[in-house]
Amino acid sequence: MWPFVGRTRELQDVMSALTEPNGNGAALVGPAGVGKSRLADEVVARLEQTGFTVRRCYATVATSPIPFGALAAMLPADMRTANPLGRAVEQLLAEPQPLAIVVDDAHLLDDASIALLHHVIREGHARVLVTSRPGETTELWQEGLLQRYPLGDLSRAESDELLERALEGPVDSRSSTLLWSGSAGNPLYLRELVVSGRALGSLRAVNGIWSWHGAIELGGRLGELVQENLGRLEPSHRLALELLAYSEPVELDLLASLVREEALDDLETRALIQVESSGRRTVVRLGHPLYGSLLRATCPALRAQAHQRALAAGLEATGARRREDLMRIATWRLDGGSPISLDLLAAAAEQAWAAQDVALAERLCRAAVEAGGLGRVGHVFGEVLMYGRAPHEAEAILADVMRGSLSPADLGRLGATRSLNLYFGLGDADAAAAVLDAVDVPDLPVDLRDWLRVVRILEAAQRGPVTSVLESSYLPVAPHLSVSLRRIRATCFLHAGRYREVEEETSACEAEALALDDEPAVWPDTSASRLRCFALAFSGRLSEAESLALKMYDKSFDELDFTGTTSLYSLLSFCARMRGHGSQALRLAREACPRTPDNHLIFDTIGLASLASSAALCGDAELAWDALARAEEARRPAWRLTGTTVSLARSWVFAAAGDVRGAADAAMAAADECAELGVHSCEAMALHDAARFGVDTSLRLAALTSTMDDPMTSAYAAHATALAHASPTVLEATATDFLRLGATLYAAEALASAARLHRTQDNVRAASQASARQALLMRDFDGVRTPVLRADGLTHLTRRQVEVARLATSGLTNQQIAEKLHTSKRTVDNHLHAIYGVLGVTGRDELRTVLGPR
Repeated sequence: MWPFVGRTRELQDVMSALTEPNGNGAALVGPAGVGKSRLADEVVARLEQTGFTVRRCYATVATSPIPFGALAAMLPADMRTANPLGRAVEQLLAEPQPLAIVVDDAHLLDDASIALLHHVIREGHARVLVTSRPGETTELWQEGLLQRYPLGDLSRAESDELLERALEGPVDSRSSTLLWSGSAGNPLYLRELVVSGRALGSLRAVNGIWSWHGAIELGGRLGELVQENLGRLEPSHRLALELLAYSEPVELDLLASLVREEALDDLETRALIQVESSGRRTVVRLGHPLYGSLLRATCPALRAQAHQRALAAGLEATGARRREDLMRIATWRLDGGSPISLDLLAAAAEQAWAAQDVALAERLCRAAVEAGGLGRVGHVFGEVLMYGRAPHEAEAILADVMRGSLSPADLGRLGATRSLNLYFGLGDADAAAAVLDAVDVPDLPVDLRDWLRVVRILEAAQRGPVTSVLESSYLPVAPHLSVSLRRIRATCFLHAGRYREVEEETSACEAEALALDDEPAVWPDTSASRLRCFALAFSGRLSEAESLALKMYDKSFDELDFTGTTSLYSLLSFCARMRGHGSQALRLAREACPRTPDNHLIFDTIGLASLASSAALCGDAELAWDALARAEEARRPAWRLTGTTVSLARSWVFAAAGDVRGAADAAMAAADECAELGVHSCEAMALHDAARFGVDTSLRLAALTSTMDDPMTSAYAAHATALAHASPTVLEATATDFLRLGATLYAAEALASAARLHRTQDNVRAASQASARQALLMRDFDGVRTPVLRADGLTHLTRRQVEVARLATSGLTNQQIAEKLHTSKRTVDNHLHAIYGVLGVTGRDELRTVLGPR
């Protein structure tokens, strides 16, 4: 039996209808598969726990013509009497009381069973719960005898929860979205998708996360269920549904031009199609997403091609007025085997790329190449391949095209794309610069010359330092390129920790992009929102950052759009770490990582660094070291600013292994690296980490607050200053500041440090109060382990004693601890002797028990 998810309110209401003195019972009404029987299972279990005798019956098509057929299991074997109804009632009265009768599929009940239930309810002999399909004639609730409770499909959140509880593990968002789209919230369809997916190997766990691989295939029980819901179809009905299977959502007027209007009316009445308004047009969809999968799987190939040729011709006849129409016509012509011009392929490929449909853009580009149009689509194809994790193929194709006889303008456009691929796809800065130099010749069109200058600035933004890039970004260019420069400036301001200016630039950027709606998109549309998310999070507005990120999270990202998925999940993972939600942070970080070990792109370093930090925070040193090694491998010298995320993660990997001194050194090295590049946002984080590891960074952080006036950096500085001055009262005030910002992890650490200092100052009451506040904050923590919090039970030890204790429990000898801490073995011996005395333990085994798992 699958887990029971959602339906909390319905369960309470049904239990009340069955158990309250004036209640008769309830009817659960809903379409097939929404979980009526599953909810009934839960009700039965609770009724039995409260002392009810429960008799459960199942109505079927086979029992419908048989008197008392559905209820036969709870009635006497011999019903051949003059008064069978009375005989049945006698049997029920002999049952232990209180009695509850539960009937599944009550719309299939025979007349005698309905009469018996009528009598039982009216006379109060038993409470009755039935399940039924909507629209069926069932007098039990139509006459008011039972309270009717309609059940619909699960929400997206409920569906995701059910999926993860059933699989007993997390599911990546792409797969959960696919399963949500396939099931449309129907629990039965979701279950059968999971069962068939696991049986076929399409749904399997990779690195602890469940993922769906390939397309949904309707086989076995799932296919039977979908076919049963479709029922028998007339030829005109099947034609309409098959056309929809290859086109939904499609305009009503286009579909009506290909099928009879009466057929559409019938299908809408049977809920096999949905007609809805979308802006200024009316579109038609299939009643359920799985209908399309079944119809495509069962449609003969020649008929499927004919359908798509008809759709293309029909859309062309209407004038193809909408922006996406060229993509649709090109796709239908390709699939339908119709002739297609190179002009149409090239235009459709550009539209697909502008719409961020990477898979379709690649398909259209390859079709154009096969038609001899590589020169026409080379600039689009290069970007598509880079985003599709094939930068080497992109370089080979672009280099081949540029060896042909092309105009300087064509060479310039291709050269810009090739340079971006060399830099951001392959990490080859020298080759990228050489290509730009070769194509940047006199007499180029002004727009193209401006674009080459923007590309140079974009690549320089990865080399740094930030200040010099900002200075070069204020140059006059064409309006659509001004949008790109604003995004570059916003990125630089984010690195520099100038978060207010990030907001100003992204707002201006979005306004300009909206005014230039007809211009080709150079960056993905969501980039400005992602920059704003990071600025909100880094500046201490965590709730706002999460709210905006979750809105973007709900949108369907192409799995190949590494700029979108990686940075979005890394941001949400960062927020989860700040709140002490370790397991959630680790899960999100896993999704930010590349699914393949090859062809690492620039944003893969961010995802892998996020995984290393999250694993370290959860105490999984092995995973943290592995993720860090992969991040180092993915990192390229050309990607200097993005590479700082790897340096930040390195310190936490040391901390996960119990090497706090190594963690402190790594944090300081990261801070120095960031300072050299002008990446003050990460410099502030690294300095704060170093302070948490025992280094006095208060002066450097205080200096940063003169240029970074955000509340989070100020809280970092206050925390470091309080630690350096060993001031427990200031630490408690800092904890309040962190808590106000949403950084619950830092607040708990500040209170742990305050409690330790209060105890060293013999202020037991203040220490207890700080510890109580800390414990209250940590109630919602999940799997978080930091050096300060691991010492939570050891706040009466000095910082060095805690460090020695951790290293001792990690398996190191005293001599090895001495070498790691750059001290003598005798000093380590003395520390351990003092630790044993304070804690009342006699050796490392007992010490390990006190410290708990690392």
